[in-house]
Amino acid sequence: MKLCNEYIIKDSSRFNIDKSLMSKNYSIRIGMVREFVYVNNTKETRYIVEVFDKGRMRPLTCSRLSRFGGLFNYEEFNFRGFDPGSENISYGNLGVTPGDTVMVACINGESSEGVILGCVKHFGRSETLAADGSISYISEFNGIQKVINKNGEYRVTFKGVPTNISELSKAPNGKPYPEPVYNNEIGSSFYQFSSDGSYLVSDNAKDGVQSILLDKSSGKLVVVSGNTSLTIDKKEESYTIVNKKMTINSADEWNLNTKKTVIKSTNLIQAEAKDIKTTGKWAQSGDMSIKGNIKQTGNSEITGDFKNTGQALLAGGKYPLIYDIVLIIGIGNAGAPVVSVPTVLKTAMTKAT
Repeated sequence: MKLCNEYIIKDSSRFNIDKSLMSKNYSIRIGMVREFVYVNNTKETRYIVEVFDKGRMRPLTCSRLSRFGGLFNYEEFNFRGFDPGSENISYGNLGVTPGDTVMVACINGESSEGVILGCVKHFGRSETLAADGSISYISEFNGIQKVINKNGEYRVTFKGVPTNISELSKAPNGKPYPEPVYNNEIGSSFYQFSSDGSYLVSDNAKDGVQSILLDKSSGKLVVVSGNTSLTIDKKEESYTIVNKKMTINSADEWNLNTKKTVIKSTNLIQAEAKDIKTTGKWAQSGDMSIKGNIKQTGNSEITGDFKNTGQALLAGGKYPLIYDIVLIIGIGNAGAPVVSVPTVLKTAMTKAT
């Protein structure tokens, strides 16, 4: 792009002419960032800023100041122009140009470059601070919004880049620019600190919110994913889980140590183990169907039916019958004592085969 002589930046210490941008009375001006370029030999960014000078817009090469100034105390960010590193012509009226509005200065007019001091509100954007004073601080940068209300509560919201960013970056056409439009299906996730010190992070979904709440006042940690939740209560020292399905996979070992265990299930479908060992008293109420061998060495109280298709060695011996042996001493035909051994079945019902 070929510039006219009136757009050539001249050092007023060398060129004492009226159209020089660096005249001695030039101090602070408001301008609009048109583009930025990266200078390879200095490893620094340079901004081309259009400033008003005697009713005309003129380009000015500017460097920026970092907020804070130490080796590890600093804050840097890129100002938004039109097309970084490309040649742009003037976009017209300063009030509707989509670049960032900045404040620039040339100290005493001794430099051929300006310095970006800071930013001012863009003329095309309405003020976002609430009139009732409920918001003390609000900022938005590249789709990240930060808000501090009058109670000191802090909230950071991810909004994402506007979906109509192409419209917001177009050259002025004499019509107002539209408001930024965000995709809430992707954006609107946030985290915040409440006035009591509680911390909340949420995806803020329209359907089935996922969130983690560290409630400092109640001492609870609540994890929510749709209709599933986990509540850890510090005071009660308890876990409360609400869900539809739970799967626990433990590669080596799972231990359950408790004073009291209550398990309620509509249907216990399957329990498998190579070796099951239990100790203590086992009380069974209801029907039980067992296929296979059972070896019982302790007490078994059964008030319902007991069906067994295999061997149940309940009193020892070869066959699974419960019986008493009664010895009867008598006199035989030869006058010698004879011992008879009758078997008395103790079962209430016995089916012989």
